[in-house]
Amino acid sequence: MRKIVPEILTKKILSLFVENKKKTYNIKQIRFFLDYVIDFKVLKNILYDFVKYGHIINTGNDKFKFNPSLNLLKGRIERRLLIDIDTGIEFKPKRRELRGVFDKEIVYYYIDKKSNVKIFSHTPRHEIRYVGKVIEDHHLSYVKIPKKDFKIIINENQSYENELVVVIVNDWIFENPDGKIIKTLGDEKEHNTQIHAILEEFNLPYVFPKNVLKEAKNIKVENDRKKRVDYRKELTFTIDPVDAKDFDDAISFKIYKGNFEVGIHIADVSHYVLKDSIVDKEAIKRATSVYLSDRVVPMLPEVLSNDKCSLNPHEEKNVFSVFITFDSAFNIVKKSINKSIIVSDERFSYQEAQFIIDNETNKISKEKTILKEEKVVKKEIVKAIKTLNRIAENLKRKRANKGSIFFNKEEVRFKVNNNGEPTGFYVKKQKKANFLIEELMLLANVTVAEKIIESKKRGVFRIHDKPDEKKIAEIDSFIKKLGYRINISNSKEPNKTINKLLELIEGKPEKNIIDMMVIRAMSKAKYSSKNIGHFGLMFENYTHFTSPIRRYPDLIVHRLINDIINKKNITINDLESLCLHCSTMEERATKAERASIKLMQVKYMSDKVGYSYDGVVSGINERGLFVEIKNNKCEGFVRMKDIPNDFFDFNRKTNTVIGQNTLEEYSLGDDVRIEVIKTNVEKKHIDFKILD
Repeated sequence: MRKIVPEILTKKILSLFVENKKKTYNIKQIRFFLDYVIDFKVLKNILYDFVKYGHIINTGNDKFKFNPSLNLLKGRIERRLLIDIDTGIEFKPKRRELRGVFDKEIVYYYIDKKSNVKIFSHTPRHEIRYVGKVIEDHHLSYVKIPKKDFKIIINENQSYENELVVVIVNDWIFENPDGKIIKTLGDEKEHNTQIHAILEEFNLPYVFPKNVLKEAKNIKVENDRKKRVDYRKELTFTIDPVDAKDFDDAISFKIYKGNFEVGIHIADVSHYVLKDSIVDKEAIKRATSVYLSDRVVPMLPEVLSNDKCSLNPHEEKNVFSVFITFDSAFNIVKKSINKSIIVSDERFSYQEAQFIIDNETNKISKEKTILKEEKVVKKEIVKAIKTLNRIAENLKRKRANKGSIFFNKEEVRFKVNNNGEPTGFYVKKQKKANFLIEELMLLANVTVAEKIIESKKRGVFRIHDKPDEKKIAEIDSFIKKLGYRINISNSKEPNKTINKLLELIEGKPEKNIIDMMVIRAMSKAKYSSKNIGHFGLMFENYTHFTSPIRRYPDLIVHRLINDIINKKNITINDLESLCLHCSTMEERATKAERASIKLMQVKYMSDKVGYSYDGVVSGINERGLFVEIKNNKCEGFVRMKDIPNDFFDFNRKTNTVIGQNTLEEYSLGDDVRIEVIKTNVEKKHIDFKILD
């Protein structure tokens, strides 16, 4: 017989009263609501306990209603923390309080006399989805959820041996919840199945409905030349990653009267994807393209993203253009925004553009070209790219002087075979060609944001709040141990102080760990109709405008700018709700990307059991140490028992692990030698041990 969990049962009963505060219920009605076989006397005792504690009122004749004098607070569960909805204050409830409560759920709570958080009731989310493997054990079938401490009981006649499934939770009152399988993903060992499992885990759609594909296919490619600035004969090109398939942006360049006119041309997706169309509704749902370790899950169907909207070379394309005029000293003298039509003369990869920047030649060696053949480039394009690089460097320098924060974090990417399995890795570094495009895109985004502000119309802004003060204090404490005499907490210009720190650690062993700590201290950038500026970039006005093929907020901004240019009334309902949705989907996509990278790390290390590596301590908790391998950035975990020569304890105050007898200490950033002892693809987990 399955065991009912008291903490879950009480929350469920109390939820009835919270959600129906003015109604009165007798015991029979409450039993019916619960839909479980529960002894009448047991339920009656529970209800009278609630009366005793002031949770509900006995109106007579064993009838009960909510106590209106009860001062309940409202919060949201996020990563096992309770965040008060009104104040934003974070609490850490005890584990038993969270039983039966899922992430993102709304809860009602109070603080008892001992200052403990007591979760009173909760409002369950609809269709809570999990991905796991079906296990059959003694006539009981359940879905085992990796990294979770519960199983989801299912009642299925069909066999799902070795398959991953998507399951929804119907109810939770017993020790393990009841659920229902809604989708099968395939063999758990297949790479595609594992990737689809990640997308399902974060509820990210990856298959386009047939009606969306049909509408996208039937969208006509028509150029409204009469309504646009004709820029087809001007020098124009794109610079993108070597494996890019969609081209959001192109750059034009011309010299006149001693000035430089730079055109930043962005695909006019709004010309093809009309508001409230079938494709548009699907784009809203997705809100962003998802960039996984081995593939891209696009926001728009490929017929649009890779063809009709994409700024492919030698094709006429409709664009929104931001024109910036610089004088000979690279000062901005003029800005304008227009709808234009362009033809891209050439497609460059970042490697090709970098070769042009680094060398005094118009011949790109075959080792650096997309087609692996020597490429001869027009001399005017060489001059344009070199001048644009100087402009970008000047823009970057000015940003730095204002306090814009620069991260130059190395990223590891995996080489994959035809089956998507990792075969090797390479380090991805930002170079001048990357910064060239980045600076011009930032400038375009700022220019458009300023236009929205100038119009005094509602807009979509990319905002970034100040960093977490506690986490900044932790950074101060940590870097002092390493000998850095920098105090970020008390700095009048924290941005510049952070930049100084990032410059000092460049090329040092502790760079990665400090980079990580600074990133974690930062607030999350998000979308909002309420502009508070961007702390990290030090922009008063900033939006996203330059990637409408892969980000829905950019498409919204295009429509806003179109209305501003044409002096139309802007009619977008629930703009803030739309911003919140886009921010949420962006966060999910980021988590999915990290999960896919972690999957690749585990797979890559699966045949490395017994191998030893140099690593650095990247995280610490009460269970042990997180260690990142230096050369390939794969992260694993060292349990306390796998630290040699002593028994070790976690010191929460110092965030260190200390030996009971030897007093040997491990802290963030410490160099260690580790051995790989186990990998688990299902849990996306690698186990290390520290070598003597």
